[in-house]
Amino acid sequence: MRVLVDSSAWVDFFNGHPSPHAEALARLIREEADVLTCGVVAAEVLQGIRRSKSLTKIERHFQEMEWLTPREPETYLEAADLYRQLRSRGVTIRSTIDCIIAKLAEENDALLLSKDRDLQLIVDSKLLEVRTLPLS
Repeated sequence: MRVLVDSSAWVDFFNGHPSPHAEALARLIREEADVLTCGVVAAEVLQGIRRSKSLTKIERHFQEMEWLTPREPETYLEAADLYRQLRSRGVTIRSTIDCIIAKLAEENDALLLSKDRDLQLIVDSKLLEVRTLPLS
């Protein structure tokens, strides 16, 4: 099982917040599932780290994971198109980054693990062939 984990789940996990998403991530790590990341997710997580000791540990953790890379320019063009399609349906996504993350999950046949409401709106739209990881 391949799972692209969004920053919202990582933040709960690293902060020890007992959310269903953090628990699902801990389970994936214990089971040695393919936990994936990408540049924008790593950047979002790392920019919020305050202590250098924690930063070093978390950077090392990210360096050991498989990183999904966008197909340039296709991933970005398709993410922009997704954003426009959603907006035409009356759905406003707050950040294009969520469209990029969803496209990366689709392109790499990965499930999404996220608490982000915008990513859930993208999944629910059925405009992409992407699913979220069941939490139970």
